[in-house]
Amino acid sequence: MHLITFATPALLLSRVLAGAAIERNNNPDYKDMDDQFNIFKDANSRFEGAICKSEITTKYFPTLVIPHNFRGGCVRYYQGIDMTGVVTEVDLFFPHVKTACDCIAACLTASTSCTNWVWKHTGNPLDGGRRSCTLYSSPNLPSGVTLDYNLALSSGFQLLQDANNPQVGGGAPITVLANGQPDPFGVSGFLTQDANGLLYC
Repeated sequence: MHLITFATPALLLSRVLAGAAIERNNNPDYKDMDDQFNIFKDANSRFEGAICKSEITTKYFPTLVIPHNFRGGCVRYYQGIDMTGVVTEVDLFFPHVKTACDCIAACLTASTSCTNWVWKHTGNPLDGGRRSCTLYSSPNLPSGVTLDYNLALSSGFQLLQDANNPQVGGGAPITVLANGQPDPFGVSGFLTQDANGLLYC
């Protein structure tokens, strides 16, 4: 008789972590701040590809975290992809927002309720055929996850449409033009505010 055992991901992870702990505890030369752990040496170079460098700056958002040698901008974005979720849907139209940078600014201004934004064509009659901005406080979920929100025990959120509860995960939608073709100028992204009140986008 052959017995086959299957290791769960959690079990495998626990073994990996346990192995790391043993290696650390048994190695007197282990240095937690050793340079080999620094994966961020060239991280600031990502701001070379930042969007809205002139519009999203510390002049307008004093707590925004930007490397010293860069003027401004956001690097947490997805061109042509809508990575937003469903909770706290705030729809903003022209002339309130005219560009993707205006959309990001609106999310930064509402950083206690907004973590995700998208600039895209929605087909809403209110957008007059233009791209519009939608803000959310939740992201798109992966295809293996569904969340059913208990509204009675929730607070601080705004619109959550009935059709979006439960929120069913899936691939992030492609931003599209009115003719259904991919829209290369559609864009979405996320931001966060840390425990010290600093903003990242």
